Amino acid sequence: MVDPEATSTRPKRAGRSGPKLAGRDPELRWLTARLSTGEPATGELSTGEPGRPPVVLVVRGPVGIGKTSLVEAALAECGAAVVCRTTGTVDGRACQGLLAGLREAGAPVPDPDPRAFESWYAEFAAWAAGQAGVVLVVDDAQWCDEPTLRWLTLLARRATALPLRIVLVRGGVTDPATAETLSDLECWYSTEVLDLGPLPAEAVARLAAEATGPLATRHWVEPSGGNPLLLRVILDELGKVAAGVAPLAGGPVDAGLVRSLFGCFPGYVRAVATAIAVLDGQDLLLVARLAEVPLRTAEAAVEMLRAQHVLVPGGLAFRHDPVRTGLLADLEPGEPARLRRTAAFLLSDAAYPADVVAEQVLELGDLEPWMVDLLRDAANNACERDAPWDAVRFLRPAWVARPNDPGLAVQLAETVAELDPGSGFDLLQRAMELQDDPAERAGTAARLGRPALVAWRCATAVTLVESALSGLPADADPQLRPHLEALVRLVGIEDRTSLAKLGERLRSDADGLPDDHVEAGDLAVRAVIAALEGTEPQQAADWALQAVRGYDVTVDDSAVSAAVLTLLLSDEVDVAHDELTRAVELVPAQRSEYLAFRGLLGHWCGDLTSAAADAERAYALGSRTEGRAGGVVPPIALATVLAERGETGQARRLLVRADTPQMREHTLLRPWFQLVDARVRWAEGDHEAALAEFRRCGESLAEVGIGNPLLAPWWFEAACLLAEDGQYEAAAEFAAQGAEPALRWGTARAVGMARLAAGVAAPPAERAGLLEEATAILAGSPALREDALAELELGRSLVDAGDTAAARARLRRSAELSLRSGNRGLLRRAQQTAAEAGIPGQASPLASLSPAERMTAGLAGKGASNRIIAERLFVTVRTVETHLTSVYRKLRITGRAELAGALGQAAAEPRRWGVAR
Repeated sequence: MVDPEATSTRPKRAGRSGPKLAGRDPELRWLTARLSTGEPATGELSTGEPGRPPVVLVVRGPVGIGKTSLVEAALAECGAAVVCRTTGTVDGRACQGLLAGLREAGAPVPDPDPRAFESWYAEFAAWAAGQAGVVLVVDDAQWCDEPTLRWLTLLARRATALPLRIVLVRGGVTDPATAETLSDLECWYSTEVLDLGPLPAEAVARLAAEATGPLATRHWVEPSGGNPLLLRVILDELGKVAAGVAPLAGGPVDAGLVRSLFGCFPGYVRAVATAIAVLDGQDLLLVARLAEVPLRTAEAAVEMLRAQHVLVPGGLAFRHDPVRTGLLADLEPGEPARLRRTAAFLLSDAAYPADVVAEQVLELGDLEPWMVDLLRDAANNACERDAPWDAVRFLRPAWVARPNDPGLAVQLAETVAELDPGSGFDLLQRAMELQDDPAERAGTAARLGRPALVAWRCATAVTLVESALSGLPADADPQLRPHLEALVRLVGIEDRTSLAKLGERLRSDADGLPDDHVEAGDLAVRAVIAALEGTEPQQAADWALQAVRGYDVTVDDSAVSAAVLTLLLSDEVDVAHDELTRAVELVPAQRSEYLAFRGLLGHWCGDLTSAAADAERAYALGSRTEGRAGGVVPPIALATVLAERGETGQARRLLVRADTPQMREHTLLRPWFQLVDARVRWAEGDHEAALAEFRRCGESLAEVGIGNPLLAPWWFEAACLLAEDGQYEAAAEFAAQGAEPALRWGTARAVGMARLAAGVAAPPAERAGLLEEATAILAGSPALREDALAELELGRSLVDAGDTAAARARLRRSAELSLRSGNRGLLRRAQQTAAEAGIPGQASPLASLSPAERMTAGLAGKGASNRIIAERLFVTVRTVETHLTSVYRKLRITGRAELAGALGQAAAEPRRWGVAR
């Protein structure tokens, strides 16, 4: 009987006796230690970060594995903690149950309305801090509704300092509507996951011996697989058999007991059962033909098998699969292969799909030529239904049968590349070695691009493609040569050694055909080459815009990164943001990478709130998926945002994870990594190490001939660092290094940053003029962070000059820009400067907005509809409406039409904010 208290939503104090568990001591110690709100757990089975207690604990496993019993036992050890339990449902009752339970425990809980969360949380935190512990348990979390999961996510992220634990108990199948939210929560850095596996063999044997004695324990219990629920079913079945109250009704058996099971049947019954096992429940007519008996005889045999509970009622499936496998295992040597071969012929003659026939062929060792062709057809069918794993299963034995077939090798390689790009690349290389015809070899080389980018085999790919190009005959497909040449550039530009080796070729190819005759991918490469050289921003932007209009990301997204980087460096941030958003929505395989790039774009435009949201989601997705640089870009993007917010410890851990060989060989990620690393060292107070890292960043750019001063503006950061330390002459040297390339590039951001760097390093008499010029230029750029910094430095300079009236206006603008961007560090510096100068503070209405409200208001102020805002922020439309209502009240405006003016973002203002659209 189920304990009613185990499923109640009412709160209870832990400490009652838990269920007795067998074979679960390590898991119980793991869960009990993490439910404790004392010192962080770092012991056995630990998967979290050392020194950080987990907030969310996920216990997952298949049905019947004992998840609930384990949680019950761990809760019994929680002492005086308040425990609230509920069960996940799709109708939202889980959240209502938790809130009701908290209310009964004395917590200040409002009506279950998400709009009341912010005002409620402060009271809840004060209450929870006075408790020995608070544990919220959600059983069947895989069926939990989306609003409840979002509420729990918000609570978990806010409550890292409270004695709160959220326990999610989930099975292996998840509601597709909430799968992504639940997975994101599981990948959060304050979440630890316990995958509950089978019971140990000794525990299974002990339980079986206690229940049945020596009654065939090994033969009957091993098929349970260590699943406690299945084990109980088996033991119950054995008890009935031993007591003589039930027939031998399909408990799991092995080959050794099949003979006794079928001993009471006529021989034709076992033959029919064996045919059913081979055909796996196909048409009874085929079963009769395979068993070599008349159809009526097969029908009689099936009725007998159903009467004895061997087959399910009304079907041709076994009650327990081990009966099926036992039948096949008990066949004479050579008989399984004969039956499989015959079954393949029968299914093929009956016009069954190639996939079904292939399942029989897969069991054979030696394949006939027609079987290889059949497997290739089955693989094509599998690819059409988006099942690459099945396609690989079909193609591998076919390739073993024909290892020197280049066409088969290419088909296998392309299929494998979808699942394992590195292995797919190796197989494509092998296929090229098998091909004698230069045109065919070139066609295979054209397929190297995506696996090379994903598996970081760019240098090898460039060599192979160049080799194919050199041998390409003049009468080959006229589209093949330009495609291969574009591929050399597209792949080579992402690898440091390849970029250096390509050198003049990459530059000279930019002067080929007119733009309207060039493919979109080639235009994107032209654009990024021009942008990296740092000489022609307008030409680079034009090429990138043409590329964006010319490619389809659902067909080929390989040019997205090059086009977006060019647009970003050219101050075309709105188009860059739209293109990344399109890629996020339409290229799910690369979603973590594009979200990370969008987070970097948000940081680039000074919008830390949206940058953090994108970077955190990218990191969560990147923890469980692969993509081109997918394992490197998300942690670097998140570290960039954390470093800006002063969370140096977490940023350092992410940088350590991202410091991989693939990152060190990347043309663009390596200098950016070094820049962020230097920023973290600066924030940690190690100015000497930070300065050295800034210099290494500049050297990395120079090694590959990148002259754009904005890609990783190490000179700007170094000048600001030295000026902060009072080393103005040294700061001026760094500012001078960036001034010339910045003026040559000529965008508002570049010129404004050059003036700002010169201003912070200038003598006091010259400083205010340069800084005022910098603020005027940066105000027309997307550089919100640098604009706020320029206003701050100008305000400080005016304070030093004794002009407090002018300083007040500059410092106020710096504070407003910092609030708009979510940059709390710059805001504190502006407020501190004003306070030290005796300038009274004036709280801006923007200060009262929460980060979520600022993001929502920024998008609404740019004209986005509530539906579009909800899609971009991954919230519901009702949540958007709630945020906007709060914004109108706090800013004292009547509606949407006044938002742009209230936020300082009037439609006539030329400035663009990238992500805050």
